[in-house]
Order: sequence, then C-alpha cells, then structure tokens
Amino acid sequence: MYFRAFFLLFSLFIFSSSLAANDAFIIRTKKTIPVYIENPQAEDLTNASKLLKDYVFQIVQSRLEITNNNPKKAIIQLKQNPQLHPDGFVISIQKNRLTIEGGTRKGTTYAVIHLLESLGCRFLSPDFKIVPKQNQITFPCQTIEDKPVNDVRIINLYFGENPEYRDWLRLNTIEEVYPEGYFVHTFHRLVPWEAYFTAYPEYFALVNGKRSIDQICPSNPELRNIIAQNLEKEMKLQPGKQKWSVSQNDNFSYCQCDQCKHIIAEEGSPAGPVIHLVNDMAARFPDKIISTLAYQYSRKAPFKVKPLKNVEVMLCTIELHRHESIETNPECADFKKDMEDWGKISSNIFLWDYTINFNHSISPFPNLHILQPNIRFFTKNHVNALFEQSNSTTGYEFSELKAYLLSKLMWNPELDLEQEKQQFLQNYYGSASQHVADYIHALETALKETKSKLWIYEHPVVHQNGLFSENRVKNYKAIFDRAEEAVKDNPVFLNHVQLARLPIQYAEMEIAANNMFSKRGWYEITNGKAIPNEELKRTLDAFEKTCIRNKVPTVNEAELSPENYIRSLRRMIDVNMEGNEAFGKKVSASVLPDKKYQEGDLAYLTNGVNGASDYNIHWLGWFGTDTELILDLESLTSAKNISINSLWNGKSWILHPAEVACSVSSDGKNYFPVGKIQVAGEQQKEDPIRNYLFQVENKSYRYVKIAVKGTKKLFNWHPSAGEPSWFFLDEISVH
Repeated sequence: MYFRAFFLLFSLFIFSSSLAANDAFIIRTKKTIPVYIENPQAEDLTNASKLLKDYVFQIVQSRLEITNNNPKKAIIQLKQNPQLHPDGFVISIQKNRLTIEGGTRKGTTYAVIHLLESLGCRFLSPDFKIVPKQNQITFPCQTIEDKPVNDVRIINLYFGENPEYRDWLRLNTIEEVYPEGYFVHTFHRLVPWEAYFTAYPEYFALVNGKRSIDQICPSNPELRNIIAQNLEKEMKLQPGKQKWSVSQNDNFSYCQCDQCKHIIAEEGSPAGPVIHLVNDMAARFPDKIISTLAYQYSRKAPFKVKPLKNVEVMLCTIELHRHESIETNPECADFKKDMEDWGKISSNIFLWDYTINFNHSISPFPNLHILQPNIRFFTKNHVNALFEQSNSTTGYEFSELKAYLLSKLMWNPELDLEQEKQQFLQNYYGSASQHVADYIHALETALKETKSKLWIYEHPVVHQNGLFSENRVKNYKAIFDRAEEAVKDNPVFLNHVQLARLPIQYAEMEIAANNMFSKRGWYEITNGKAIPNEELKRTLDAFEKTCIRNKVPTVNEAELSPENYIRSLRRMIDVNMEGNEAFGKKVSASVLPDKKYQEGDLAYLTNGVNGASDYNIHWLGWFGTDTELILDLESLTSAKNISINSLWNGKSWILHPAEVACSVSSDGKNYFPVGKIQVAGEQQKEDPIRNYLFQVENKSYRYVKIAVKGTKKLFNWHPSAGEPSWFFLDEISVH
C-alpha cells in the first residue's frame, strides 16, 4: 500500500492577494513563531500543538516553538475551556494573535484540524493525505465556533488503527468511551454461565420450558445483586470510565419465566424486564451511565417503565433494508415507530446503525444516498451518540469515501454532502474523479430503476437480473476502463481506481460461480466440454494483484482473507468432471440436508463443482444432526481415491464435522471400512475448507458410504454455546 503525503503545488494563495494585512493573521514562510500551550500536561493540548507544528512546517517551512511560559509573547495560544463541549472549540483570529480554545476531550485538536482544512489540507485515508505548499498561511480575522451534534461518533474502523487519521475524521473509539469488555453483549461477562449455571440454573433464561445459557433471567432478584457486585468490582478496576454496559447477549433468546412473562405482558415488549434490571443498576450507581441494548427482541420500547436519566439506550437498526431512507421507506414503519417511542421516554439514545454488507463486504452496496437522511432522522429523535458499523476496511466498497462522509455527517448532519463527496472524489481519484462519480450514479440509478432492495447479509447473485444484470455490469466495467485510462500515468490515483473496481469484479465473479456453466459463468458447455471463460480468469488475476498490492485484510465480516477466498474460488472453478467417476451420479442420505441451501438437492454433491467460501453457493447443510450418504456409481470400479469436503464458518454456527468415515460395497449391503477421519479440538479457529481423502486398496466397489457425525452443539468458546451447530458438505469425488 502506498504511504505518502501528497503535496499539491498551488500558484495562488488560498485567499485573495488583495486581502489587507490588518484583516488577517499571517504566517510567512521560513519564520520562527512562539506558541503558548496553557497546560503541557493536557494530552489534547500537546497533541494539538504538535499537529499544528508539523503541518505549518510542511506548508510554509516555518517553525513553531512550543512553550508554556510568557504567554504575552506568543502569537499563537492553545488553551482548554471546560465550559465548551468536550469536542467543541472556539478560534479567535486577530491580526497579531491566534487563540485556540477547545473542550477537555479533543476540542483543541479538532480546532487545529479545522484550520488546516481551511488551508486545503485533507486526510482522506490512512495512507493518503493532501498538504498544499504555500508561500504564506493566511487566516482572515474572525471568530469560529463549532461543536458536534453527536457527543459520541464511532465508526468501526480498521482504518482507525491510525490515530491521526481518526482525529482528522473527528471520531471516537470504543476504548475511549467504554471500559474494556463493557461495550455491548455483557450479560455473559457479568454472569458467566460456566461459573453459575450448574449451581444456579434459575439465574438463566427459561426458554421453551428449559433453562438456557443464552441469556440471563433479568427479573431474578438474587441475580441482580450478583450483577451489581460484579459490576462494582469491574468499576474499581477501571475507575476512569463513565459508561458501563449491562446488555443482552447476541442471540434471539429471552427469558419466559412467569415473572418475566408478566412484565413483558405489562410492558408490551421483552425490553420491559431488561429496562427494569438496568434501572436497578443505574439507581445503585447514580454517578455512572448504564448502557443497554434495544436490539432485535428488545427493540420495541416498553409501555410503562422509563429509563432513568443515567441509562443509555443503544437502539439498533440491524433488520432494516438499506436502499431507501428510514423515514421514506414504508417497510421501516415499525422501526420508525420504535425510534420515536424510545425518543419519547429517553433523551439518552445511542444509535447503532449498519451501512455494510456483512457477508460480502467487498461487493457493491450503493447506499451513499441514504446516509444523510438517516442520520438526520436519528438526531431528530434524541440520538446524541452514533456507532456506524460500516465497511471501513481497505478494499471494501468505497470504504474511504464512506468513512469520510459518515464522519462529517455525525459531526454535522446538515452539511452540504454533495459538495463534500465531489471534493473527496477530486482529491482521491484525480483525473478519474468524474468517471468514479459516473459509476456511483450508475449504481444508484440502477438501484431505483430495478426497485432493488439492499440487505446487510445478501449475496450479489440476488441482483444478477437487476443491479448486476449483464448489460449493467458491462457498463460499470467500461466506466472503470475509462477511469483507469485517465490516470494511467499516476500510480497513486490508478491504485485508488483499481481499489474502487474490486467490488464489481467480486460481484461478477460471484455471479459467475453461481451460474458456473452458462454465458455469465466460469465455463460454457460446448460439444459436451467445459470451455473456460478467459476474460473472467483475467478479472480474477487483476483482483488478486490489487488485493496483494494493497494488503487487503478480509473480504467479509467472517474475516475470510483474500488469499483464502481466491484459493477457494480457484478450487471451485477447477471443475471436477474429467476422470471423476462420481460426476453426475445419484446420492441418497439417511438425514436430508436443510432446504434453505440449494433447496437440499443432493445432486450438488456430484455436480463437479467444489464449493468455495460462501455456504450459500454449492454447499449443503445439516443442522444439529448426523447423516449417512450413499453414492451409487452405477457400475463396479477400482478407483483408489474417494474424497469429500466440509466448510467452517464459526460466526455462522458452521463447524467441521466431528468425524467422517468412509466404507465401500459391491452390493449395497455389505460394506468394507476404508477409513475414518476425526476433527480434534473445539474448532475455535479452523481452515475454511477441509478435504477428507480416503484411499481404497485392491477393492472393486459400486457403492460408497460416507458417515458424517456432526458436533451437534456449539462449543463453549462460541457466543451461543450449547446451541445446535451446522456442518456443510460438498463434492464427493471418486478418482
């Protein structure tokens, strides 16, 4: 990945040369300037002064001398003002003095960044910033005041590992705001089932008549005392933290004991017992803010109980489609009502929003047009803190642009978003900016014309006849061809364009994998032979080179690396037809696969196509059970190698089988064991795909039996430990 400060040479000053000297504060080139910081122990003041010093030198080659003595001699002064918003600031620009006052969190740093941005400086990605060189720095005399609309502004940034980039986007981190381990989903941390369930099952949720480790019973009075005790211990270990989460685990279960059912009926929502519990904790710790989730089953606001003033309600939008804004989309009416209902009973709402496709984060997800209306809607309904779960990782769909725009909107939802977007495109893509803008417009136009919906777990194939139709994909590719041509002599901008191209390449390859033997597939069948699509192979090669050059870390939330994705894709398109005696043969199963995947069609096990990394394509799944597969080769064979594959995706509850055993038979009645392969351990981290190879020596056989034992339950490391697990199988081969 390139890392450089990209210097632009301007022949004109930022401000008109006719500006009179008494109307502006001026820093001329190659001067030494005294700078006073009020308190050198204040981290924000130190950071702000260093930032100003570094950039002033880069812009005009002038040196700032930082001191905490003789403030009268310093023409630049940096101070903290506890009366301001913690991230707010006031900048007073006079002819002979520049005074910067900021709030006690990062107000002074943000004030310096505001001044630098007024000079044309930009930090657009962790490895690309613009610092314009000038003959002098000119700030018109004025007073500038600013503060954020949202007190907390977090984007789950892989980019955020660069602290300076994060400061330029004026973002907080989870670690700054919340104690370690106490952001969300904390019931298990406060009441670990491993320590309590055996002796005190009544502390845990009653679900379908049985106590479950999935959640706690929030109405149990003894349990509340334990939560308070454990919370108090943790608060002593992290005394500087103000917000503490007491919130549900990440699953769909909730307690249905008599007391909880009574509260739910009275409150009209499973949020009722949770808010009663959280209010109890808030009353016990009045100097702290107790945060909880309004998420999935607890999203609906309760009828009667109101969160105490020191309770933060973290409302989540996970179920919603992303093609249209919440206020205008009729499908979002229930969420809109929930949002408004929470806003009526609480003025302390933290909004957790989702602007990403989790399963296919690299794939195009054209939702830039809904960012501003949604954030406006949130703030209108008493939201004062925002967490945007976005695709802010190198290689993800417009990750740099989306992070930039979201950060701007969280600070000021009313800004001119189109202007910000156009400036970003011009600065980040250079001469290709209009082509990239054309691509964004083409996607958004297609989204409207096809009336497509965007869902945060969707596969690109759902849009293969709409947003990603054959003709539209050709148009997108042509736009990128023109974009690459426009910047072919600038390696930095060319790389940015090629990164932006990754998503449509990914979508095209995934659609081809789903339609393997077709005009849009990896192969066309001609005279009974599979002829490879050479253009798609070149696309895969280009995709791989861009990923390697930019060190793209993952392609989805499951942290599938590009290396593993490409390896599994190449494995899939290496069709297993010639010499494979299992190809096209019939398979039966003692327990049939779930019809959610490939409609449970067992023919997928012998169609010659190896499943890749996505369990939605070419894989068959079994849930919480075992199975035996019988393959009929239709005639005797002496083939020596029999194999089958399994998939692992822990976040999706998919584990490798505990055991796979193979046996063969000539008559379908008497089977000879060939081998048995066990998967040891709890599978906390596994290769995505396992191959089980069995070798047959000196045997003629017609039937192959593959007995598969699932783990049946998720292991203790999993957030939903004890729940049924999946195993996924694909492609039986006999060679």
